[in-house]
Amino acid sequence: MLETSLPLYQKKQDFYVPFYEIRLDDQRLQDDVIHDVTQVSYKDSLNAIDSCEIVVNNELQDRRNASPFKYSDTDFFNPGQNLELTMGYYGSDDQRTMLRGEIVSLKPAFPASGQSTLSISALNLLHRFRTKQESVRYENQTDSQIAEQIGSRLKVKMETKPSASETKYPYLIQDNQYDILFLMERARRIGYDLFVTEESSEPTLYFGPSQDLQRTTYELKYGRSLIQFTPNLTTAGQVGKVTVQSWDPVAKKQIKQTVTRAEVGQAGSFEEKFTGVFGEREEVISNIPVTTDAEARELATETLRQNVKEFVTGSGAVIGLPDLRAGSVLMLTGLGERFSGRYFVTSTTHAIGGSGYTTSFQCRREDG
Repeated sequence: MLETSLPLYQKKQDFYVPFYEIRLDDQRLQDDVIHDVTQVSYKDSLNAIDSCEIVVNNELQDRRNASPFKYSDTDFFNPGQNLELTMGYYGSDDQRTMLRGEIVSLKPAFPASGQSTLSISALNLLHRFRTKQESVRYENQTDSQIAEQIGSRLKVKMETKPSASETKYPYLIQDNQYDILFLMERARRIGYDLFVTEESSEPTLYFGPSQDLQRTTYELKYGRSLIQFTPNLTTAGQVGKVTVQSWDPVAKKQIKQTVTRAEVGQAGSFEEKFTGVFGEREEVISNIPVTTDAEARELATETLRQNVKEFVTGSGAVIGLPDLRAGSVLMLTGLGERFSGRYFVTSTTHAIGGSGYTTSFQCRREDG
């Protein structure tokens, strides 16, 4: 997987003319419809289905018409239609397909003053696989092996293309999550694609290395390429250790394992200044059955790692970058010694409107 790290201001890229293309059932929207579009936005997240929203002017210029509303009284944007959204910059190589999905809702607005608008919302086709939330433990499996297991539960044909660098994890937890959302999170963590293909009579779920999206690491500097950033350092909810307790019915003995914060690494060297605040706080897990000390320790370690990742989070904005998605890595500078560093992107919102193309993001500090 190609990974690049380059200060944004050094990239040879034209950021002046935002571009988007919308296709309905494989047909590009005509210019007269595009003229009515006032805003286009796309959202992704580690734990949510990708979505997009298109806002159009809903009023006819001639209000003497039997219906003055151009789109809300027609079948033009009916739910169920396939929709494809591409975003980027005109004439550049950085135009990306953001979403292939289907329209799921229409929301007209009839304001007290001003023109009526219609908001069209679409979801990635993966939303069809949100069926049942599951709690599952995966032991000594790669992400592709996990994908195959999830595909079997979803009763869908899977196509996996594991890379040579895939890791076999001793222990992973799917904690009361929809199978498809857990699989999406795994894909974004390792730079894989997850999408539905319907080229044959049987829909197929593809899980494998990204074919058209580079795993990009952006270096963003506050005051230059980083428009704004708001970090949040919080000790609320942070713990110093996690203990897992269970019972071994065969050996008839208690299973108990404790993992401390020092054993799982730190979110940043400055964390040491706050260990006195949460150092004695403990989370005890006794409602998840484990059968060995090793399993208990893996559960405690994974739980504490997730807790550490919420110590420093942040939200920011930058000029529109179609490759900046959930699962990307940012090197943020110009924020002082405490808050400059490596951040992992957990969600993004891409919007093209009257103010141009901007990308806002949520992230968490993950040094190392």
